[in-house]
Amino acid sequence: ESMTRTQIDCVCDWLQSSLDLSDAELKKVILWAPSLLGYSVEDNMALKLEWLRRRLDLDDAGLRKVVLGRPQLLGLSVEDNVAPKLDWLQTRFDLDDVQLRKMVLTRPQLLGLSIEDNLAPTLEWLQTRLDLDESGLRKMVLAVPSLLGYS
Repeated sequence: ESMTRTQIDCVCDWLQSSLDLSDAELKKVILWAPSLLGYSVEDNMALKLEWLRRRLDLDDAGLRKVVLGRPQLLGLSVEDNVAPKLDWLQTRFDLDDVQLRKMVLTRPQLLGLSIEDNLAPTLEWLQTRLDLDESGLRKMVLAVPSLLGYS
């Protein structure tokens, strides 16, 4: 089923108003994740934004930053992808909720990475290559979360 101009306008208007996006920011979000134009606002994206807000205790600015940093996040399954990834990060690094929120706000792109294909192998390599214990690895990742995105 093809989208109508009205449906696309509704999605764009909702994204702009929900996240306080400028026209340029809306364009960036859609160019990075064009599939968002086909998602239901009520049944999909609004629920994901609310879940993220609650799970990470984000204010409007934080939610906006996360979506601008990883627009594709709105297309990922909360149950199958985002929730397990946040739980894994929190457990793996023994993070409290504030530390987890800070990590995601610093590097929203982490939520688009695979645990099996990216995060776990990168950590294993860093730990081995730099001869780090768990504490040293945790300190390094908390100081520079972007290290998790290296391959």
